[in-house]
Amino acid sequence: MAEPLTSQRADKYLHHVRIFKTRSIAAQACDKGNVSIKGQNVKPSREFRVGDVVLVKRGELELHLRVLAFAPNRVSAPLVPTLLEDLTPVENYQRAAERRKQRAMETPNPHEMLTKPNKQQMRQLREWWGQE
Repeated sequence: MAEPLTSQRADKYLHHVRIFKTRSIAAQACDKGNVSIKGQNVKPSREFRVGDVVLVKRGELELHLRVLAFAPNRVSAPLVPTLLEDLTPVENYQRAAERRKQRAMETPNPHEMLTKPNKQQMRQLREWWGQE
């Protein structure tokens, strides 16, 4: 039987608990300075330990997470609360939602375009509107 994990790389952990869709995106976020512990930016190879409080910046939202446990593989969404505790203040979620709405109001009306948007333009518009 395998021993329980006592620590795990930052990029692996963030991918396993579904903060980022892929491990490489998690590593890029670490490299860009979007992941920190106690005010210090984290490199992808940094080992997270149980009890660490991690600050993750994803777009307009700042997530405050406490590490509770580790998993050898990516877990399903219902199991994520067993691995981390969300300490993010409700105000952060509200502020991010307000920014998304405000950004959507600034977006040009797609019906006023001269031609029909192509597939790439539609994806960009949906992303701008916060639908993806």
